[in-house]
Amino acid sequence: MHLGTLEWPIHCVNHVKRSDRVDFMKLFWFHFFPGYFLLSKWVLQQIGARESYLPPGPPTIPLLGNLLDFPTSYAHLQFTEWAKQYGDIYSLKLATSNIIVISSAKMARDFLELRGSTTADRPPSHVAKIVYGEYELVFARHGPVWRKLRRVIHEILTREKCAQHVAVQKAEVSQLMYDILERPEDFYTHTRRFAASVILAVVFGIHCPTYENGFVAKLYSTLWEWEQVIRPGGVPPVDIFPILKYVPERWAAWKALCRDIRKNQRKIFFGLLDICEDRMNQDRRNDCFLEHVLDKREEYGLDCEMIAYVGGTLLEAGTETSAVNIQSFLEIDDVVGPSRTPELDDLDGLPYVRAIIKEVFRLRPIGPTGVPHATTADERIGPYVIPKGTTIFVNLWGIFRDEELYDNPHQFNPNRFLTSKFGTKPGADTTGCRNDLVFGSGRRICPGLHLANNSIALNAMNLLCGLNISPAKDPATGEIIPVNFSDNADSILLVPKPFKCEITARDPHKAEIIRAQFAAAKSTFDHFEHEHALKI
Repeated sequence: MHLGTLEWPIHCVNHVKRSDRVDFMKLFWFHFFPGYFLLSKWVLQQIGARESYLPPGPPTIPLLGNLLDFPTSYAHLQFTEWAKQYGDIYSLKLATSNIIVISSAKMARDFLELRGSTTADRPPSHVAKIVYGEYELVFARHGPVWRKLRRVIHEILTREKCAQHVAVQKAEVSQLMYDILERPEDFYTHTRRFAASVILAVVFGIHCPTYENGFVAKLYSTLWEWEQVIRPGGVPPVDIFPILKYVPERWAAWKALCRDIRKNQRKIFFGLLDICEDRMNQDRRNDCFLEHVLDKREEYGLDCEMIAYVGGTLLEAGTETSAVNIQSFLEIDDVVGPSRTPELDDLDGLPYVRAIIKEVFRLRPIGPTGVPHATTADERIGPYVIPKGTTIFVNLWGIFRDEELYDNPHQFNPNRFLTSKFGTKPGADTTGCRNDLVFGSGRRICPGLHLANNSIALNAMNLLCGLNISPAKDPATGEIIPVNFSDNADSILLVPKPFKCEITARDPHKAEIIRAQFAAAKSTFDHFEHEHALKI
């Protein structure tokens, strides 16, 4: 008969004479129980403690580790402060879970690029599984489904395939310029409409001419809800303490929110897929990405569910593209001339505009801590062992503000990229530096970088060529209203809150060109579905 540790002395007591029981209980309480208590205490203290083979990090407390210290808002700022104290690689303990934060381009290359086979996983995410199942590409675990979806997206987002869609990107930029010219006070929603409409046109063959039609606003609302759920602290730590998954919904509002997000996302994803399939059945193709996926669905081995989520992943990833609004006019006038708007090919002759784009990427990375990786095997890096199942953050915010790499890293200075390939100061170790580091590392690098780069370049050139963008002024005092560059939405993405500025055409001739370009673009939009199709 097997007896538990605490059952054993009680069992023994029942088999001794009554007169001896008092002595036996004294023996138990004064000798056995203290040892048992000390052993239990020692075991509990080990939970949450940092193992000696891990990189250093903030002090831990029993059971929880660094859970109470882990930032739930603007994590990149705390990650960077810890990097200053503990170095380019440090560890955090969340109960029994391990987190590694990398704040060095060289370390990111050594760990994520050179060991991509064991660092391409994602950490488990219960909320992502609730919302997406297994078909969301960004947060999907490394496995056969991820590899299948990744192959599809890589094939449709090659540099050559993206070049076929420059025409619609140019047309969307022309509308953005026109919208800003006509209603400059609404530039924030104009840029949002542009970003959503570009990806809708390229992926689903649908043009969205207004923000107010409801679909784009609904899309951003759903995206915002998802970003709030997935950010650190958005839900209780269910991946660390799985028992929290079983808390009844009446005490766990996040469960209902996840269910609503999934419902809204699937309505959008499958509604867009239906529109695309109906158009193909009516022989009204417009060469969008999803048409190619549907044509090759058997070759790819995709079912309807997978196809909808391929399109949905691209839609969500492409709607947060930021517009570049910096001043630089002389170079553009010299290359482009006074009678037309910039083309993508003009970028080769515009080194300062290229420098502006790189500096914006450096100073304001859209995902300042990236999307975390996870290890699928034990790895050694320097003197440290990184166990299987460890979550890895690449702290881009900290890397791009490293004073050993950049002179005055907090200052906006595109000139740094005119004197150095990576904008680094003379003599700096540039191992691992990449101008596309903002798009991720290793096998999880964003497959949409070519499409995004084309949109950003066209935006930058056209905005700088056609518009004057200056700080807004107080109508009562005439004083400049400063823009707070730290006023960002509390999200996993670095998205500025709406702000004010003054936007005007550089001159009447530029205004005429902008209006003419938008009028000419209408023939391009005619090949796409319009907002009347979006009954979603």
